Amino acid sequence: MSTLSIIIFSPIIAALFLFFTRPNIAIVKIVYMVVTLSVLYLAVGLYIDFDPAKSMQFIEYHPWISEYGINYHVGVDGVSLGIVMMNAIIMPLVTLALHKLRDKNGYWINLLFVQGGIMGAVLSLDLMLFYLFWELMLLPIFFMLGLFGYGKKNYVAMKFNMYTIFGSLMMLIAILYIAVQYKEQFGTYSFDLNELKYLTLSSSESLLVFSGFMLAFAIKIPIFPFHTWLSDTYRSAPTGIVIVMSALMAKLGVYAIWRFLFTLFNETSHAVAPYFIGIGLFGLIYFGFSAMTQTHIKRMFAFSSASHLSLIVVGFFIYDVYGLIGSSYLIVAHALSSAALFLMVGIMFERTRAYRIDDLGGIARVAPKFALLFVFFSLSIVGVPLTAGFVAEVLIILGAFKYNIYIGLLTTTTILIAMLFMFKTISKVLYGELSESTKDFKDLRLHELVALVPLALLILVMGIFPNYFIKKIEPTAESYSQKIGVIYND
Repeated sequence: MSTLSIIIFSPIIAALFLFFTRPNIAIVKIVYMVVTLSVLYLAVGLYIDFDPAKSMQFIEYHPWISEYGINYHVGVDGVSLGIVMMNAIIMPLVTLALHKLRDKNGYWINLLFVQGGIMGAVLSLDLMLFYLFWELMLLPIFFMLGLFGYGKKNYVAMKFNMYTIFGSLMMLIAILYIAVQYKEQFGTYSFDLNELKYLTLSSSESLLVFSGFMLAFAIKIPIFPFHTWLSDTYRSAPTGIVIVMSALMAKLGVYAIWRFLFTLFNETSHAVAPYFIGIGLFGLIYFGFSAMTQTHIKRMFAFSSASHLSLIVVGFFIYDVYGLIGSSYLIVAHALSSAALFLMVGIMFERTRAYRIDDLGGIARVAPKFALLFVFFSLSIVGVPLTAGFVAEVLIILGAFKYNIYIGLLTTTTILIAMLFMFKTISKVLYGELSESTKDFKDLRLHELVALVPLALLILVMGIFPNYFIKKIEPTAESYSQKIGVIYND
């Protein structure tokens, strides 16, 4: 079994083992930590061995249901490598920070299923395999929302489920349609990305199939106007799930645009690009102003994430190598920062039992370590110099200016808007008078520092030495950029 397969299946096998054997919670947490740390060890080795001069690597192919063109085909390139690393880094850190707060076996078992599902989806090079892992990733989220959520958790879980089922159904129809079309043209079924690239569809067929995929990805990211599940779900979800949804699953949605839509429907993607640039620009401004008006801190960060994800969408659809690299870099940078901030919000709630921003205040007076890291991660979301977010946003803005000067000017507003809502939140939560909820606020404990400090260091290293990380992405971005160049010349 290759490294990629071990990374995909070890969390899933561990989750199945724990589900059927039902050990006590202490053993569940130990197994979770051992498995996620093993995945992290393998992922670091993968990152070190990844050749920056090549694109797709560590390819593994095994026939599976070959008569219907379904095979086990996985591989990793510079863009998927970033998401693999984020998944491997964040999952064990979640345990470190939250292991004293969650004592239900199902919580940790479902997180293992999620980790395996995300790894499988991001590494799949077969559409049906991707679909299966996509669904495997979503089902545990539904169960965790219903079992461990807050407030109207059943309603929220059902609403989230309806959205995702609708998106997944549209994507499945699109996948089956192109497989049937491939059989008509080549005499056999295929779901393999490398083979489907040679499929010829009319412009109307291509647009319909593109729309089927895009609906699923737009809901997952979410892109305006497919965001109405976002704020209620983030508000009700337990901390571990909010981290997974914001830092990993949303990023998988934008990654899938690159991997599948730009690969299979290059000309259609280019034709509709101006519309998605417009939607992305509207989204980054709309979600940014929505974040400013929130009184619930999880909802504020939910809209903040949506604003930055809209910027990533703009970066992809401007079809410039700077935009592609910047968006890929922002996927990783934002995953680190948002995971850390949602982790800190969970820690804050555990101490205060409050999510309303007006009920939080003066925390810097009693918890300086908490305040320092909260400010750092907030500024990294804004994109201040020496952080990974700064490098990513500058690259996207450069690409946007190359595409169109007015698009470039509008993308710069994301920094200004992020400053407004982040500084407002920082001033209310950390400064001012201590409230009834925060007067006994305890500073970060050792295990919480152990979970948060590595994220802060990685954000700094990515901000100060970006070339080491960008060179892993560059060959993939340039190969896509060259493909688009061919279309431009036509």
